Amino acid sequence: MNEQVTSSTNNNAFWDEWQLAAIEAGVAVPLAELGCEILRTHRKNRWSKDFLGVEDDGPVMLEMCLTEPAEAEMLFIENLHPYNTALLTATRLRLKLA
Repeated sequence: MNEQVTSSTNNNAFWDEWQLAAIEAGVAVPLAELGCEILRTHRKNRWSKDFLGVEDDGPVMLEMCLTEPAEAEMLFIENLHPYNTALLTATRLRLKLA
């Protein structure tokens, strides 16, 4: 019933491992932290599989961060703060996605 959230090789949760792998792959630290937060929040809040952040999303999230960092950041912010219109608007402007 309990889902295993730690790696069998060490005590890091899969979201921490994802963050380390993202940074090693060249993702900027703030974006890697945001992706880690998506994975952690998904698990802690038991979001449905329809939301971004299931463990299987890790490789896709990493690819997005490497190929489209601004779009990935916006997607992560939208998932973490869907009702914070001020933050969403400010992020779109800062990332020049508006």
